[in-house]
Amino acid sequence: MEFELQRLHPDMLKRYEIADRRPGRVNVIEFGMSEAMLGTVNRLLDDAPCGPGVVCVEVEETGFARRLEEQGGLYTLVIRGYEGDDPVRREQVIQRVVRACEAREAESLAGEAGIEYGFVDDSDAARALAARFAERRAAAGLGAVKLFYLGQDTLADSLAFRSEPDEAARLCREMNYRDDMLYIAESYARLTLDAPEALRERLGLDGVPGIRFDDPDAARLKAGVFDAGLFLMAAPGWLLGCDTLRDCMNHPRLRKFVGEGFTEEVMPALVALDRAAVERCVIESFARYEDPLNRNRVLRAAHHLIGRFVQGPLDSLRKLAGADFEPPRRLSFALAATIMLYAGTRPDPATGQYTVARGKTAEALHDDEAILKTFSTLAHDMPPESLAYAALADRELWGGADLRQIDGLEERVALDIANIQRQPDYLPE
Repeated sequence: MEFELQRLHPDMLKRYEIADRRPGRVNVIEFGMSEAMLGTVNRLLDDAPCGPGVVCVEVEETGFARRLEEQGGLYTLVIRGYEGDDPVRREQVIQRVVRACEAREAESLAGEAGIEYGFVDDSDAARALAARFAERRAAAGLGAVKLFYLGQDTLADSLAFRSEPDEAARLCREMNYRDDMLYIAESYARLTLDAPEALRERLGLDGVPGIRFDDPDAARLKAGVFDAGLFLMAAPGWLLGCDTLRDCMNHPRLRKFVGEGFTEEVMPALVALDRAAVERCVIESFARYEDPLNRNRVLRAAHHLIGRFVQGPLDSLRKLAGADFEPPRRLSFALAATIMLYAGTRPDPATGQYTVARGKTAEALHDDEAILKTFSTLAHDMPPESLAYAALADRELWGGADLRQIDGLEERVALDIANIQRQPDYLPE
């Protein structure tokens, strides 16, 4: 009979010789329980010597709040990757969470005077809930809480994922306890906050490794280069049968495509920036894509791919199209592949999640619900011209822009969609 592992719980800390650093009160609120929030933000808050106490608000019906409460707010982050040439693996029991609750319970939190600042996930639901919190707090006559919005004034940069069931079971056996909220993350992690000087001392996060206040532009460059690579590889990689970022890098034709996309299109569009800094970011990004210690699933790593494209590669595409009088070959193809990928999304009746199918494999596609809903009305077997027109003309998808106005882009995307429809493993030479 297999021994049943004990669930992670605060009374286990002493037994496993883990220093008990749980905070006594709540002074930070988090709207959303995504991988970025639990795997990056809380990981770095946990590294603070006198880290804050956090209340996590579940904005979607995932059951994560209940699971976290059952574990006394504790969960494990397995950190794996390379630091320089050295492979690392360590388990970090995150102790910042004092309480976790569902969205319907969030109203009562607006009256808690001890909450000083918070983080808001990069989803419509999280932003809406945070707005209602701020309104109720103002109505109660309490001071405003500084909210940091992930993806806007705050950059949480790390690949972190909830572990898949089979790997979670294996890791739990190795750790000799059961954790229903187990996460896996790369060793690289950065949190860059855009905060005025007067606020920084009150946050108590100065000097915490991985947390930066001083150079948001450098952080945006790093994130922009990394996202450009994700955009070049995610949809083409999925269509080629790749499951993980490492699969993409191990695919000879796709690796060549991504490399040429960087050297011939992404980097020339960043010509106004320091060339050496850009090159360092590219080298670092490739090392993270290739991480041999983690299975970083490509569709999970490329969550909110449309928004990432709008905030980064779209500007490069525009610049190059304007300079060369035709759209750049690889960025345009990646856009066509992304449209093909998203046009295959459909809501799962059982879970409500939007998924895409490849053969007998179905996997969740993570983006704003409004974007996924729009694409679910399209189909990847539509006539190429119709699909290109419908997607590129929808301003709601592209931050208010009609992408047909970029000279030659509609024709280029339609041609690439036709090529993919005829030959799913097509990549331009």
